[in-house]
Amino acid sequence: MELDDINGGLASQEVAEKKRLEEVEKADDLDGAKHGEEAIDHVAEKRLVRKLDFWIVPLMMVTYTLQSYDKGIMSAATQFGFNTDLGLTVTIGHTKAGVAITNNQKYSNASMIFYIGYLCGTYPMMFLSQRYSTSRVLALATFFWGAVVLSTAGCYNYAGIMLNRFFLGFLESAVAPAFTVLVTFWWTREEQALRTGLWYSCVGVATTISPLINYGLGQIHSSLTSWKPLFLILGAVTVVWSFVLFFCLPDSPLTTKGLTEEERAIAIRRLERNNAGTISHTFNKAQFLEAFRDLKLYSCTLIILLTGVPSGAIGTFGTIVINGFGFSHFDSLALTCPIGAITAISILVAGYITRKIFNIRYFVIMVYALISIAGTIICWVGPRSDRGLLFAGIFLMAVQVAAGGLAVSLAASNVAGHTKKATISATTFVGYCVGNVIGPEIFGASPGPIYHAGFVGSCICLCLVVVIAAVTYVLLRRENAKRDRLTGAPRGLHSIDEDLSDMQNEDFRYVL
Repeated sequence: MELDDINGGLASQEVAEKKRLEEVEKADDLDGAKHGEEAIDHVAEKRLVRKLDFWIVPLMMVTYTLQSYDKGIMSAATQFGFNTDLGLTVTIGHTKAGVAITNNQKYSNASMIFYIGYLCGTYPMMFLSQRYSTSRVLALATFFWGAVVLSTAGCYNYAGIMLNRFFLGFLESAVAPAFTVLVTFWWTREEQALRTGLWYSCVGVATTISPLINYGLGQIHSSLTSWKPLFLILGAVTVVWSFVLFFCLPDSPLTTKGLTEEERAIAIRRLERNNAGTISHTFNKAQFLEAFRDLKLYSCTLIILLTGVPSGAIGTFGTIVINGFGFSHFDSLALTCPIGAITAISILVAGYITRKIFNIRYFVIMVYALISIAGTIICWVGPRSDRGLLFAGIFLMAVQVAAGGLAVSLAASNVAGHTKKATISATTFVGYCVGNVIGPEIFGASPGPIYHAGFVGSCICLCLVVVIAAVTYVLLRRENAKRDRLTGAPRGLHSIDEDLSDMQNEDFRYVL
């Protein structure tokens, strides 16, 4: 495809999207007039969006920060004797320079089992979140995973930590899929990428703030081993936060008591404008089966899976790999801060760009993947004596997390129907689990401190991300053009009571 064609295509897509939005606004006026109702007051709508941004987004951000933080405590605990105490790392030899060659397979397994638990919990938690109050399910899951983090301080062997991490993953699986669907209840498709990016970027926020906090907690002098206060204090914080979620997180515009009647009416009209179906606590079997016949399920799942390989590796082995470059234990912890910062910033930049420029999400995914490919090559073939260059490679690898975040937003924005959205959201995080299992396993099976196999595997995965994003873009663009030929421009709004899927709704157009 020529560059001029791409630019021309993007320009035409942007014009088409602007026309679609104008048609939607006209439909608002016509539909309101037809039913004797007033059209949406755009000033009141902006005021509502601002209220939602300051009410719901912070709750999601703090929750996802705690989830990412609690999941990653084990990596920080390795710097305070955690691996030695539980027998997770074994020295199998030494280099000529006297540097220990280690076997980290048990530690890798302890990381992997978290994602096995996540995998086992994803669909049950998805069902519970749709069948019952989403906020209540999330609050209870948060309470119990906080209790599991507290109990980690009582683990004293390999079997204990494996069981502990399994249940932690099972309970944490409630959060991300539910948030992905929750965003579609409150924000329009044009607004969703940025809001999803805000809570998803908190994986980087957790990585940024946690190292120095963990180092300080590790300096607590008591009768306890130095790594245990990390789990006790952070587990207690999570338990307390679960009560905040229980009382403050709303479910949907249809049920929450936090809106005025005027605000509720505007929120419902915005849902109708999305053409994304209703909010239902009834499981729709037809939509569930349709989800598995949909290309977008496999595309988004594969992108999240493949970006999860290097992401899981950095999350689990980041501190250990940096330590292997020749940095001290404290420096290794401190140097993970900028890695978290670049992760968060790249996700937010992606959300902002895609909010300002229509139909560019798949291109941003490809650009971020290419940047991270450069990082993996640096770590793969870079000279071991240049630790600054090697660290820069890790720094660039972290950018790919934003590509996975955009795939999460696409899974929400390009799907209609409550059960179908919930199913695809849950399935994409199954991909997240698989990727995060593969990443640590590749690194764990590759002798430290070089980890060649881990970096080669990460490079291959990111190359596949570029290919899948490009193919999906072309196919969805063709589908939009086909619908335009068959039905013309989108003709108006559909009531949320219809609960049509995107395949059933001929007025639905896919975000690119």
